[in-house]
Amino acid sequence: MESRIPPELREALSTGMGYALLIKGEPGTGKTMLAFEILNEFAGNNAVYLSTRVSIPALHAQFPWLEERTGAFNMVDATKLFISSRAFPRPRSFSEMLHKELVETQLEKPAILVLDSWEALTSEEKEEKIEALEASIIDAIRHYATEYKMNLILISERTEITPLDYIVDGIVELSRITVDYRRAREILLKKLRGVRISQYKYGFTLEGGRFRTFGPFERRKVEKPRKVEVVPSVDTFISTGVKELDLILGGGLSIGSTALVEYGDDLSLLGYQSIIAHMIINCIQQGTHVVKIPSSGWDERRLRRGILPFVEEQDYLKYLTVFEIRMQKREEARENVKILEGRTLSEEFPVFTEYIAQLEPPVMAIIGTDWLEYQYRLKALGNLEEALELFAYWIMEVRERGDIGVFSTPTGCLLGEGLGHMVSTKLDLAVLDRSVLLYCNRPDTKLHCLENIITEDALRLELTPFV
Repeated sequence: MESRIPPELREALSTGMGYALLIKGEPGTGKTMLAFEILNEFAGNNAVYLSTRVSIPALHAQFPWLEERTGAFNMVDATKLFISSRAFPRPRSFSEMLHKELVETQLEKPAILVLDSWEALTSEEKEEKIEALEASIIDAIRHYATEYKMNLILISERTEITPLDYIVDGIVELSRITVDYRRAREILLKKLRGVRISQYKYGFTLEGGRFRTFGPFERRKVEKPRKVEVVPSVDTFISTGVKELDLILGGGLSIGSTALVEYGDDLSLLGYQSIIAHMIINCIQQGTHVVKIPSSGWDERRLRRGILPFVEEQDYLKYLTVFEIRMQKREEARENVKILEGRTLSEEFPVFTEYIAQLEPPVMAIIGTDWLEYQYRLKALGNLEEALELFAYWIMEVRERGDIGVFSTPTGCLLGEGLGHMVSTKLDLAVLDRSVLLYCNRPDTKLHCLENIITEDALRLELTPFV
């Protein structure tokens, strides 16, 4: 089973020696969902969930997937237990009750106990007795974690430092954050005794009522052929090759439209490269022509290494044409490569557009704006305005012919900034805790995590929303 929690946290709870973990966070940050995910991964058929605020039927209604685990969790409805000085006249009484309910009545000692939540245990106490009751609970935690080698999961809505922070073995804190006015979620690994924390923050989602951490973006591995599922295009849309991206775009890239993909100088560059690769692969597999001016640092040889493991070579040569901007020192041996010598954009861009005009529409034209900006010196006075005027007319041609134009731009590229006002679709890529995020400003969408899912024989690109 693939783990849905951070690897460091999984390692901490896998020692078998007993571990006391404190989950902190404001209301609504996902603490209960994380606790259930820990139960799902570690409980087997021997776990106790002690709910002090929400009834068991309400929990099943909120998390329907728990029905599949009926019998695996012993869910104790502590909302019916009035934990106060009247119920427990002595502070030690809580420890005694816990021992009776969770050890004496069980056929075997629980491997894991979740206490949700810490505050509810003391909420009805007078201030002078809270300290005594908390001391009693802390004593119980020490006892069960060491003597019974039990994993104890405590949930707290206090984000400030408390005496409990010094007692437990591990502390994680959940929070809500914003990225460009869009909501995301983050887990902070504050302390994990005995475990080396390689990455102390992770983004996560609660999609489908389940907690799931987003790991670092994984580079595509192309050392051997793999399958990439074809995502069919339709009459009015060309598929991006990513089902979820097609969905948030309303069906894919509409015929006659243009799009801009903006990325940074970080891991988001890898996300952009994966998106473009899937666009190209999906088009080739369906017999749609792709004509590309690569981004800086790329040429046909590098594209070939990234694309050929997923398509037939004859289809690659037939449906992908690459325009390289460089001096032609010899006759070009690669049949799907055309050369632009880098004189002026106004002189050479028509060569690119005239070639597209010879192909059957729709044609997917992909242009790396940074390479154009460097090679044609567009930052020079007057050159940028001339280039933007040239593209404004070409965008109208794309619409008229029924092609697709996709521009890619790194953040800060002047040509990309100008094109951002012309295109019909704008996608932005960013990074959160080594995960790649994707969102659209046109159309307006929520944040999604972009992931390369790599198996032994297949590769796919997935988008998961932050919920």
